[in-house]
Amino acid sequence: MELDITFSCKCSAFLDEVVYCDGPDISAATDEESLREYWKTFICDGCGQEYDAHIVSRMSETDIFIPNIIDLTFDILDHFGQEEVTAEIESTQQLDIYRKVSTDVIALLRYQHHQEHKATLNNILFAQVVTAIEAYLASSFISTVVNSDLLIRRLVETDPELAKRQFSLKEIFTQWEDLKFLVARYLKDLIFHDLKKIKPMYFSVLDIDFGNIAWLFKAILIRHDCIHRNGFDKDGNQHQIESNEIIELVKQCTHLVSQIEEHLSARKEA
Repeated sequence: MELDITFSCKCSAFLDEVVYCDGPDISAATDEESLREYWKTFICDGCGQEYDAHIVSRMSETDIFIPNIIDLTFDILDHFGQEEVTAEIESTQQLDIYRKVSTDVIALLRYQHHQEHKATLNNILFAQVVTAIEAYLASSFISTVVNSDLLIRRLVETDPELAKRQFSLKEIFTQWEDLKFLVARYLKDLIFHDLKKIKPMYFSVLDIDFGNIAWLFKAILIRHDCIHRNGFDKDGNQHQIESNEIIELVKQCTHLVSQIEEHLSARKEA
């Protein structure tokens, strides 16, 4: 899950940071067993003061504690409910959605815009391409795996978090009907915005090797700056994103999508 955390520093500067954590253990049998703890460090841009945040996450609630901070607030940006997870299981439109977004991006690049607006527009379009490929990769994996008993079993056997989850005989019968939902929600919480985890999953479960996608990991880092720093990196340097770079990113993403679709089609026909 993503958390948008805000609070004031002692120097009166305002900190607003978006952080990612895996959230609770959604495969746990009880709320107490679902507890997971995370620690994040925030640094004030104004004075350099460091703040250590303690994040406690259960299926029922999430809390954040930072010592000596009284105006701490946070929002959970993505906590996936039953309707959204169910839609992910049943979705068959991943490819169509990706194609629509990438086509729209190219079309917008062809318009003649004022030069003063170009940097902002390119930031938005670059981020949109990265979001589109992330959504495709996550949704395609979830719908493919969760709708196959064989692939669910392979996932459980190869994923360390699911593999260590032990069910009693009673739980096997009482939770079997909800197994698809449990696995889908686990995957959605786990891999959303984290391609470092989805790449090995594609390989171990679907036998799909992405190859070298350093270009995509780099694009994800730039996307973060486009969204959260208005196109500047943490050192204050502005990303100069040109239209041809966005077009090249679309080409690379589309090539990856085509490879995946070819493998998935072959699997269906086998």
